[in-house]
Amino acid sequence: MIEVKDMKKSFEELEVLKGINTSFEQGKTNLIIGQSGSGKTVFLKCLVGLLEPDHGSVFFSGLNFTSMKGNERTRVRKKMGVLFQGSALFDSLTVEENVIFPLEMFNKDMTRKEKIDRANFCLDRVNILNANHLYPAEISGGMKKRVAIARAIANSPDYLFCDEPNSGLDPQTAIVIDKLISEITKEFQMTTVINTHDMNSVMEIGDHVIFLYKGKLWWEGKSEEILTTGNKEVEDFVYASELVKKLK
Repeated sequence: MIEVKDMKKSFEELEVLKGINTSFEQGKTNLIIGQSGSGKTVFLKCLVGLLEPDHGSVFFSGLNFTSMKGNERTRVRKKMGVLFQGSALFDSLTVEENVIFPLEMFNKDMTRKEKIDRANFCLDRVNILNANHLYPAEISGGMKKRVAIARAIANSPDYLFCDEPNSGLDPQTAIVIDKLISEITKEFQMTTVINTHDMNSVMEIGDHVIFLYKGKLWWEGKSEEILTTGNKEVEDFVYASELVKKLK
């Protein structure tokens, strides 16, 4: 579980996060949604430690990550997997080498064979076959996302963070990626946090959804509750989606 307590973050005079309190449960897909400029990206970066909040704390399984330094933080980061927007694969590394990369960073005691075996296990789990020695430029956008997911789970993380996982994908491939993330979340009992603007993702895999509005936690609940919140800002955002208009 991840707990967020009174998180605030400003950049000079601009207050981006205004005291957010929430929690993300293990084994569930937790989605962060909101309009552009609502604070979603800053919030996600504060969760993983890429930005430091000005106030408040993030707890991973009861441990105060915000107050940690050096090796303490590294030990928690070893338990994190991150799926970046655009996949962020290394162009100069093969598919297999990309998946092995985090194992090289955090698992010095593993043999080369163990790392290759683990990479193959992860690639097989995301249905990537016979592509180990291809380079990112030689595979499709959907395959790149799946390789990036394989890399994110290589270290058997307790926590998985995804930034716009469907960005740049066609609708059918986006559904495949959503389903895959949901499946591995439950299979490996990870705490998964997804930053997205895709209402299809919300409706299909949103076990727990939080809506940010102007830096505040404006609403949270289950995906099936989001169509009937009675909250104007939430409904304006939700019903902007053509998909949801058809469900109304």
